[in-house]
Amino acid sequence: MRKRIQERDVDVLVGTQILAKGHDFPHLNLVGVLNADSQLYSSDFRAGERLFALLTQVAGRAGRGGTQGEVLIQTEFPHHPLYEALRQQDYRAYAEAALTERRQAGFPPFVHQALLRAEAPRLATALEFLAGAARTARTIAVGVTLYDPVPAALPRRAGRERAQLLVQSDSRQRLRDFLGAWHAALAQARATPARWSIDVDPLEF
Repeated sequence: MRKRIQERDVDVLVGTQILAKGHDFPHLNLVGVLNADSQLYSSDFRAGERLFALLTQVAGRAGRGGTQGEVLIQTEFPHHPLYEALRQQDYRAYAEAALTERRQAGFPPFVHQALLRAEAPRLATALEFLAGAARTARTIAVGVTLYDPVPAALPRRAGRERAQLLVQSDSRQRLRDFLGAWHAALAQARATPARWSIDVDPLEF
């Protein structure tokens, strides 16, 4: 297929985000992005950052062969600060706005987070393990905020059910001290059918 594209036997490419990553199509000068707004509705606070990076990559696919490139983005919010910064190719403006929002909301990098992940054949088993882990955490947590156990955003994978428990602190040292003691306590606990791991500075929830 790449050979056919290079030889201009293909006029239209239709694909997912993977088309934006690392491909060099010298004759491609028009790119369209459908339903970009879906990322703006995500519960992940990094979704906007990922969308900005993806659309910047997409823009880099168009006009690589010396011809003028054009990118069309389907959106209901053409004046959204993210799209305005993208139109102006002003990464600094977007980054400053994003950092201001995160400071106000108490998101990284202004707090430090860790995620206790658990998976088991049944979701109830994973949540039960996390509830016990939370009870243990409350006996040793100093300067650390614990949130309730919840199912993962994608709760089922490879035939197992997944759940998670978020902890955070405004001090990395306090979080590190807490995680050391918490990990030791969990490792010494009785065997459980749930598999678990601690993800420090998680990139996905």
